[in-house]
Amino acid sequence: MKRDRVTSGLLLLAGVGFALLGQFYFTYRREYAQDGVFFWCAAILSFGLLLWRTRWQRSSRSARRFLILVREHPWRALLGLAGASFALLAGYLARQRLETAGFADLLWLWLAGVTGFLLALALPFSFGKARGRFFRWLRGNRVELAWLAALLLVSLLARAFDLEHIPANLGGDEGTQGMAALELLGPPLGNPFSTGWFAVPTMSFLWYGLGMRLFGATVAGLRATSALTGALTVLTTFLLARELWGRRVAWLAALLLACSHFHIHFSRLGSNQIGDGLFVTLALWLLARGLRSKNPLYFALSGAVTGLGWYGYFGARLVGIILALYLVWRLMVEHRFLTRYGGLLFLLLVAAVIVAAPLLLHFFQHPDRMTSRLQQVSIFTSGWLEREQEITERSAASLLLEQFWKSLSAFNYTLDPTFWYRPSIPLLDFVSGVLFVLGLVWATVKYRWPANGLLLVWFWLALILGWVLTENPPSSMRMTGIAPALSIFVALGLDWLARLTPHASRLTPYALCLIATLNLHYYFAIYTPTRIYGNPTAEIGTELGRYLALQDDDYVVYFHAPPRMYWGFGALRFIARGVKGMDVAEGALPQPDSARGARFIFLPSRLDELSVIRARYPGGMERPIYSDADGRLLYVLYEVRETE
Repeated sequence: MKRDRVTSGLLLLAGVGFALLGQFYFTYRREYAQDGVFFWCAAILSFGLLLWRTRWQRSSRSARRFLILVREHPWRALLGLAGASFALLAGYLARQRLETAGFADLLWLWLAGVTGFLLALALPFSFGKARGRFFRWLRGNRVELAWLAALLLVSLLARAFDLEHIPANLGGDEGTQGMAALELLGPPLGNPFSTGWFAVPTMSFLWYGLGMRLFGATVAGLRATSALTGALTVLTTFLLARELWGRRVAWLAALLLACSHFHIHFSRLGSNQIGDGLFVTLALWLLARGLRSKNPLYFALSGAVTGLGWYGYFGARLVGIILALYLVWRLMVEHRFLTRYGGLLFLLLVAAVIVAAPLLLHFFQHPDRMTSRLQQVSIFTSGWLEREQEITERSAASLLLEQFWKSLSAFNYTLDPTFWYRPSIPLLDFVSGVLFVLGLVWATVKYRWPANGLLLVWFWLALILGWVLTENPPSSMRMTGIAPALSIFVALGLDWLARLTPHASRLTPYALCLIATLNLHYYFAIYTPTRIYGNPTAEIGTELGRYLALQDDDYVVYFHAPPRMYWGFGALRFIARGVKGMDVAEGALPQPDSARGARFIFLPSRLDELSVIRARYPGGMERPIYSDADGRLLYVLYEVRETE
């Protein structure tokens, strides 16, 4: 009892102290208002913990067990509090540090904080007992684990085979992210709690930079992280589906995702969109496990994954909204849901905030960067809806209905209009498209099942926010996070048919083989040779970059390409790192250094300038480069050797 009073007293003193500090900054140091907000947040957290302690007797049974655990193990509470403080401190110090300084120490401080917070919930941990349970579980599931390992290996092979050349083009955005990753790694290590190109969190560049440290700073090395992420998403999809719908649906969903041409494509790009599916399936699986077992660690891990998603692509930020809406739905349809899980859900929220805190502090300091991308692509904030109404003379309702149709029909009819993928078929193959509709209808009819409710919330929320309310749907790069949901819908449709009659059940393996064949054949045999990914400039940048990277000299490149293309194009910069080059404006005449060789590159739109350079520097080597996809002229190279 005395220890309880001491703890409550310390929380009260901490809350009052932080509140006084926050108000001091608001009143006397107004130019540092952000620091005042930080201290006030710490005060509110302290007061919240104090209130929680004083009202624990009226809390739910699950929350009461958690609080008893905290009261009986104060050192674990201290470890959790210290971990949360370290994570917050890392973000606070990152805001004070110059961008040119090193941030490795703050990254380790944040990692230590998050790890400490999670360990506080995992301990006490008996390695002996855990080892015994693990080997018993391994023996009992060895056959299924062997098949699962084989499936993951096949998934990885489909995503990692010849990454250097499939897709053949390196996209401009891929190259830009690759350069950002290399620059962030330094040395010194850049700020991982900031934002960079297109307001993308720099932490996502860090993952790809570490991947290139491991696999090499090549096109394949850049894309390797995505291939691993895509294969892991097959695993988390299996775990989620098995937890919610059982073993049969889990195997079907994992197999379908493993061979999905849509998911395979984005798993082979050096871009962070592919992480969306991993974040959402992992967070939902941990939440489902937590709701079933009432284990606080699962809730904390689900929150941690949700917070970590903020450091990835913008689509991963939907994970928190999906979780929130699903839990609100459970609260509305289940009696005493909040009573049973209230304390554990609060723990999930705390974990998410702790993990995302450094980036959230950055957004507080630069609020425009948090929503800048949304403002660019939203049909409302970008002005698209108003412009379209004026141009087409159609009503807003009619345009919104068209947006909805394009989005919903992306899996069966409407094609992706962007060069991020731009396939000649919908995002689902012919057979999967039919099964998807069946699965969607079945889940909708049985929406009161918690598993189906979760899947429907996930699908419709992502569809509306990711496509219906954004420009140019269905832009596939914004919806990689829905790929696992599509596979689950298809699996549910196939499972429903299989359960109708014994004859349909026997056809299931043949249906899976047909779907796998359709997807793999389309992607590798039909789509890949077209080199359509990344648009024509990506093909030019890739081919030119590969040629320049092979040249062992210090020639300067004079790029006669603007305004069609620029020397700073991402693919060109990444592949031909270290090659010196410059853009040549239309009509301008470059003045090469006679002591160094020169390479003049002419795009077809600027080809009339070649005669001027040929006359000024006669005797050069001229070489036209054509596309191996359709034979069109990509560029003309005119190479002049040094004269001194």
